[in-house]
Amino acid sequence: MAALALGGLIIGILWFSILTVIIALQDLSGISDSQTDSYMALFMGMVFLLLAFAIDIYRKEFMPDELIHKIRRPKIVLTRPFR
Repeated sequence: MAALALGGLIIGILWFSILTVIIALQDLSGISDSQTDSYMALFMGMVFLLLAFAIDIYRKEFMPDELIHKIRRPKIVLTRPFR
């Protein structure tokens, strides 16, 4: 399920990246309106938000937990006779 979620998030990142490039190309060619900056901020914000979620899911599901193989051996306590 995590791989499926990551795939969806990557598709969303690519989609909003393409929309950002289209808006930037329209702005450079002179075809822009008063809302161009708002759309550019919205699309770039979505790219970074989806990227943050993708990195978080990848870190939780696919990166090994460093504390798993650092479990200490149980301490052996030798019993002594009471004096």
